[in-house]
Amino acid sequence: MKLVDSPAAYGTVSRFNHWAGGALVLALLGIGLYFHEMPRGDTHTWWRGLHVGVGTLALLLLAFRVLWRALAPSPAPPAGPVWLQRSRGWVHALLLGLIALMVLTGPLIVWTTGRPVDVFGWFQVASPLPRLPVLHDALEEVHAVASRMLLAAVLVHMGAALGHALTGNGRTLMARMLGSASR
Repeated sequence: MKLVDSPAAYGTVSRFNHWAGGALVLALLGIGLYFHEMPRGDTHTWWRGLHVGVGTLALLLLAFRVLWRALAPSPAPPAGPVWLQRSRGWVHALLLGLIALMVLTGPLIVWTTGRPVDVFGWFQVASPLPRLPVLHDALEEVHAVASRMLLAAVLVHMGAALGHALTGNGRTLMARMLGSASR
């Protein structure tokens, strides 16, 4: 098992970053969409606290992932039709852009209430902002719309991955992320 990426496959660290990040994104989307429609109250507050805590801890993985990718470039994409390479690039850019938007708006939603971001009662990240109700409402709307767009982009990504897994050249793409491609 190689830790670093090779020209043909992703290494253990990159695969961990991908799968752990994907699991966290799915968990956060599920929790967020679940509690968003709940009436205000103790149950809503508990689920929101779970969402904020997991989201804050996910920032650590995201920061590591960005640093790792900056230090260890990924394997070159396999050859294929231009339209496929472009669409792959657009979907990945959309996923990363929406995740970045969620990461930015999440803490700002809490901070614009004038409260700190509380991570499971372990620690708090103080608000650098005063209470800003109008900005808070706008950020909540952006976060909600972006979450639905992110869910759609994740479904496209997963559908494409499944399609790749079922086709000849696509098996090579899946093998690279599963760690079974030749090194």
